[in-house]
Amino acid sequence: MKKALCGLCLLLTAALLWASAAGEITYPAGPGQMGYDAVVISKNVSVRPSQNANAKAVTRLNYGQRFAAMPLGNGWCEVYLSETEGMAGYALEDYLLVNPAFITLEESTPVYAWQARNAKRVGLLATGETYPIIRTEGSWMLISLRGAAGWIVRPNGDPTGTAGMRTNDVLKRAEQYLLSTNPWVEDERLTSEKLKDYYSFAEFDAASGEWKVTFDSRRGTSIVLFVNDATGEVRDDEPVNG
Repeated sequence: MKKALCGLCLLLTAALLWASAAGEITYPAGPGQMGYDAVVISKNVSVRPSQNANAKAVTRLNYGQRFAAMPLGNGWCEVYLSETEGMAGYALEDYLLVNPAFITLEESTPVYAWQARNAKRVGLLATGETYPIIRTEGSWMLISLRGAAGWIVRPNGDPTGTAGMRTNDVLKRAEQYLLSTNPWVEDERLTSEKLKDYYSFAEFDAASGEWKVTFDSRRGTSIVLFVNDATGEVRDDEPVNG
């Protein structure tokens, strides 16, 4: 019984480590009546009566608070907290996201310190929570986390919405192919255990219909493979064994 429970725990842990984000993205809404939608991404931000960082704050806005703002192009934004009361003051744009996109999670989602599945995990987000999106890079998404930030895998791992394979399946196929070639890297044979120390990235190219998978040793050596999204076949431009 204990062995069965341990096995179940290991399976659940593996599933979480390889999980892609599943969620609904709400895209920027564009300008509104009072300006653009904005959200606080620092722990708090001061709203001041003038564009002077030393001016006494008229109010403070907390992380996640949404309001209308108009960027002035000099690092400051006009802040509107009410459609009827007019401008409340000015806030520094560095502490805000203006006209942001949001993601609402549809399942528990791991957060990483950088864009790799074996990077340090900095959190586990709960189902139903909504977070501002700071930017996207390939199949990864940087989100705001209560004054900090972290990376999650973009829903379906595909920024274009056209890929058929999920990112975790692509990485597994590439890893299996790499290990099947019995490669030597940096004067030692690459094993599944040693591969755990590599950063792994997968990016989908809608034009070619292929995923580019990179395994980075963190010591200046990287291995690049390509996975066909339609067939799952893996190729490499140059032989892995050298």
